[in-house]
Amino acid sequence: MNPLTNIMNDRAEARKQGDSNADTCFLALADKDGQASVRTLVLREITDRHVVLFLNRTSPKWQLFQQGANYELLLWYTSMQRQYRIQGTMQPLDREIVKQTWQRRPQGSKYLDYLYQEMAPQSSEIESREQLANEIQRLKQSYKVDDMQAPADVGGIELIANRVEMLDLNREDRIHDRRVFSLQDGLWTVKYLVP
Repeated sequence: MNPLTNIMNDRAEARKQGDSNADTCFLALADKDGQASVRTLVLREITDRHVVLFLNRTSPKWQLFQQGANYELLLWYTSMQRQYRIQGTMQPLDREIVKQTWQRRPQGSKYLDYLYQEMAPQSSEIESREQLANEIQRLKQSYKVDDMQAPADVGGIELIANRVEMLDLNREDRIHDRRVFSLQDGLWTVKYLVP
């Protein structure tokens, strides 16, 4: 049984229930020295093979990715009281896919990508929020959103899972269901864990 199929089904159900976490995830990265960092990201896609995230190549998280950081992705569906922790390998997403899917991004996200390119890299210090708002306004006057193309610094990564741990807290008997799925030689195996 492929746990990513279960995650896709749970995500669809979470969306139906209006779960605010249905389209977000929590990415933890650890650099080569073991220094960990966590951030909330938009979950772009889940398939039976991988999870897709978009990252700007100017961001600290992209730099960690380039350095071969280890990752763990956390999905938490509040509406179902179900958590997934995903580990595996990372690889860059094909540039053509990034360019095509970038067109579906919200308008504000597109302008932010242009801002990273023209003003300052992601996570850079700025003088004030007002400076940011003024720069976004300038970009809106300079670029029509319908004519915008994905800047060179827009990137994506595929998280290819080889380990998924599921914790289901929504049990009437209050004895949580905890399982770990491992991918070996193309086949998923499951083991049950004490919650």
